[in-house]
Amino acid sequence: MANHVVQEGDYTIYGMFCSYFTKKLETYFRVKGIPYKFVEMDAPAFTQYSQKVGVMQLPLVECPDGSWICDTTPIIEEFETDPSYPSIRPSDPVAAFCSYFLEDCFDEWLWAPALYYRWAFDMDRIRRSEEFTYTIAANGFKLPRSILRRILTFRQKKVHLKANGIVSPAHARQMENLYLDLLDLLQPVLKKRPFLFGDRPCEADIGLHGPVFPHFANDPTSQEIMQVRAPHAFRWVARLWSTRPEELATTEEINSVPRDLSPLIQKFASEYLPYLLANREAFRAGEDRTSYTLDGLEWDVVTAPYRVYCLAQLQQRYQALGADEQKKCEVFLGDEAISILNGDVFCPPAMQNVSAAAPAKLNGDQIVSRHWQKKSRFGQYVEASRLKKKSLRVPEVKEEGTDWLPIYFKHHRAR
Repeated sequence: MANHVVQEGDYTIYGMFCSYFTKKLETYFRVKGIPYKFVEMDAPAFTQYSQKVGVMQLPLVECPDGSWICDTTPIIEEFETDPSYPSIRPSDPVAAFCSYFLEDCFDEWLWAPALYYRWAFDMDRIRRSEEFTYTIAANGFKLPRSILRRILTFRQKKVHLKANGIVSPAHARQMENLYLDLLDLLQPVLKKRPFLFGDRPCEADIGLHGPVFPHFANDPTSQEIMQVRAPHAFRWVARLWSTRPEELATTEEINSVPRDLSPLIQKFASEYLPYLLANREAFRAGEDRTSYTLDGLEWDVVTAPYRVYCLAQLQQRYQALGADEQKKCEVFLGDEAISILNGDVFCPPAMQNVSAAAPAKLNGDQIVSRHWQKKSRFGQYVEASRLKKKSLRVPEVKEEGTDWLPIYFKHHRAR
């Protein structure tokens, strides 16, 4: 893959403090020692800067030379192939594949439970809807905060609960249990060692930080559960956030997959990969909805073009391994997962040669969502209304020793 990223100077991360993927990329930049400034985006900034990359997603990154990149996974891929900064990718091919596999699972399979815990419970949604009126929804429509909070809550529940198939108590219970199972699998692992694979973080840790740090470890309901049920996972959150590149120099590279990760990897392999396959087949058939079964429960969710690309990437990486390396992966993944990874690769031309600087163009020049879905007419209307409005946000350095403070606090701070 051509490298379009690594340059001298500060990068600027445009995102949200409580955003899944913003926090993932910030963590990665901090661990690697990549200099950056942070912009807590308001509504005009989100709309206008999304035009530069073609995707409405967080975070967006402006490079020192003024070019733009997006999507945390290809951003990490390009930085990991450049020797300018210390690598966190395992040197062993099997460990590298398993780390990438987990990173993708954490990105996509934990998306629904992370959003569920944030918007299904009053305590959580009140907190976040209030916060959003000062951040990503600020400087948009001129509405009282009380009305804006209601609109935000309605939108988030419709998009992140109903569209994700959470339409009954049984579906909600599965989302709750996915998080509880994750904690139960993480606790014994992180009790033994600082990070998932050993004494240093890898891509799997970075991927896990996305849903865990800003969502599970900071949203009230899931935070209280974690503090009691998996205190070592709670400690891991702060450890990874505070890790710096000089610490990488004192730890050995990862050269194997710890056997105690097998239950975690197998769980995701048995759930996530069959879903990816169902999503791909729905996409190939031109269906807007994907049906699949998990633990005997039928799910009906929006088809996600981006996850067709995810499956193709996993298959291509697995099939590029040698025969002995693939055999070692079987111990962790299981027969059904291996069958899917060894299957035919479907990757439409628009999904080929995707990079941080060149996301897929599935709908011409139309701006698409994070999952590469077309925007609704209302979404297009909102976009048009914000294109010419000036953003009120400026870059800030978010680091120890600075006077950085969150926007909500600065707004209400005692004078």
